Amino acid sequence: MVSVRSPLRTKDVPIMVFMLTQWEKLQKEEFHIGVTLVGSRELRRNSMYVFALFARYNYAFPVGFEEVEQILSGNLL
Repeated sequence: MVSVRSPLRTKDVPIMVFMLTQWEKLQKEEFHIGVTLVGSRELRRNSMYVFALFARYNYAFPVGFEEVEQILSGNLL
């Protein structure tokens, strides 16, 4: 996991890194991460890895969440 922090937030934004085979198993619900039923959000991928956002990182709309969403929707990775 890699953590990114907006200057306006007090908590890091966790970006998880999966091998492609792990991501496929996660999507097939062969294993779970956390207790939420909401799936992780894929940000980008390459030929070896999937970079994903933890399912509930912005759940409570903390201060600065808009900036984080804007950064993640760009070409961050």
